[in-house]
Amino acid sequence: MHYREVLKNIKPIYTLNARLKAAKTINAYNALRKHYHAQAQRDRIVYREEDVPGLVKARLGERGLHTVRVPRGMLRILYVGADEDQDTSGFLQSLETFGKVYRFKGKNGQYGTHSGDKEENGQRLIELADQAQRDGPLHVVLGQMWGFSMPWQALDEVRSMRTITANIGMDDCHAFRLGFVDGEWTGTCGLIPGLDLALTAAPEVCLWYEVEKLPALFWPEASNKGFFHPMKAPKTYDVCFVGGNYGIRAKIVQAIERQGIHVECYGNGWPKGRISTRALPDLFGRSKIVLGVGSIGHCTDFYALKMRDFDGPMSGSFYLTHHNPDLEALYEIGKEIETYHDVDECVQKVHYYLDHPDERELIAKAGRLRAEREHTWEKRFEQVFRVLGLYRGEDEND
Repeated sequence: MHYREVLKNIKPIYTLNARLKAAKTINAYNALRKHYHAQAQRDRIVYREEDVPGLVKARLGERGLHTVRVPRGMLRILYVGADEDQDTSGFLQSLETFGKVYRFKGKNGQYGTHSGDKEENGQRLIELADQAQRDGPLHVVLGQMWGFSMPWQALDEVRSMRTITANIGMDDCHAFRLGFVDGEWTGTCGLIPGLDLALTAAPEVCLWYEVEKLPALFWPEASNKGFFHPMKAPKTYDVCFVGGNYGIRAKIVQAIERQGIHVECYGNGWPKGRISTRALPDLFGRSKIVLGVGSIGHCTDFYALKMRDFDGPMSGSFYLTHHNPDLEALYEIGKEIETYHDVDECVQKVHYYLDHPDERELIAKAGRLRAEREHTWEKRFEQVFRVLGLYRGEDEND
């Protein structure tokens, strides 16, 4: 056994290490937040979402690119993913309703940027974009990329092909900068020189991008209502959790199970391992409670939005997760989803809602309706393509 695995099993050492990692993560975020707020105040920069379409249009105009809006199904998109299981659980299916989607694969045929190193990924991106251009205009390169996985110079080369580039930052509150290697940031901000638009799941980071002179949208994750949906089969699981076993997650699961309530767990580090993409909707749909853990890494009070915040409610099951303040703008807490502040409150609410099925199912139904109405991937993509000046809805004229 590797010495790190040995140390993980020594509780005092594991606890100390977790606290140190949590403090490092939070301190880095607070320093970055302070830095950008001070710079915004000094330069009198204010972020307004309504300004973004105009900023994007001006940015594209500076390089002589004037977009034409096309109907759904007519776009040509190169998507650069990172996790195939995650991307094929509704995300890519929704994206493909907007047109032809070319999926980034390394030279070895493996999906996503993890199949090669940074420079190799950059060369492959240019190669794939060039191949796509032979069949017609490539409207946009969209991806979930970081400075450590893709060189900004490759994105800029693609922009010279009269293609728009946009990046999705699902972890921007703690992955905006990351390390500094060879004079460049390895986080999402390292890609800024090669981008036309940033999409971030952390609303406060929109201002950071604004300071860096890159238009950005608050773009929380979403779900696919055809992939995740209520099941006609009975709910056979009391509680389920899907996600890697790290940080506070095991503590929460163990606290629930000490009360005699089984939690069906899947993900790296759990005995059953990862669950297949095809089996995930059935698990959620057949669970009375879909459990979410919104904390970042080893932190207990620092949160980020998660895919489960949308897949859980979309499944038609009751969703219970950490009280991340960002959720308040997306759901009505207590009526569409439910939240907890700590382990004890989580256990208490699991007990309560298992004992009150009518109340639980009423909230679950309302959560499903809210997710269907506002939190689908198709709605997210519509927003992006409209902002980029690429999409024309059925009710719009040329």
